Amino acid sequence: MSSPSFSRLWVSAPPMPATFLIKNEVQNAYTKQVSRKILFVATMEKIARDLELSYTNFLKSDLLTKNWNYKAGPNKWSNKEIIGHLIDSAQINLQRFVRSTYSENFKVTYDQMEWVDAQRYNFAEIQELLDLWRLLNRQIVRVLEHYPPDRLHVQCDTGKTAVSFQTIEFLARDYVNHLNHHLKSIALE
Repeated sequence: MSSPSFSRLWVSAPPMPATFLIKNEVQNAYTKQVSRKILFVATMEKIARDLELSYTNFLKSDLLTKNWNYKAGPNKWSNKEIIGHLIDSAQINLQRFVRSTYSENFKVTYDQMEWVDAQRYNFAEIQELLDLWRLLNRQIVRVLEHYPPDRLHVQCDTGKTAVSFQTIEFLARDYVNHLNHHLKSIALE
């Protein structure tokens, strides 16, 4: 008598664990996806805060004592041109960050030397350049703080001669590192 009962139990039991495993795997996958999105949002918010801290601290420094026409060498940019280059970088990266909210695998590059030369930053008032740079970075902060988490894996091509796809997270971190590198060179003058 116990044998038929065991047999029926064995036949009816496998669907329950299999169903449970499928539901559990789906739940785990969903939880991982949500966790990645939460982490991505937190990461982008931190990058935005780091950017804001970098440019506001620089703007709070004693800017009037800086020699804005100083060049570290004959083939180097002046401090004004470095700010101009950072304006160009902000414009290009803002375009990348915004376009990546709705598109992907597009190409955005620029020729930094030609941009600096064409815009004649040495002949601009430094306060105008600093204001423009501050406003562009403020806009980048707004975009990064509210970057859509469903665009986590979006990439854009930043290569000039060969394809070089980068994620927005990489580009955002690289943008802040690049900005800090150039601000340090102005501070060392």
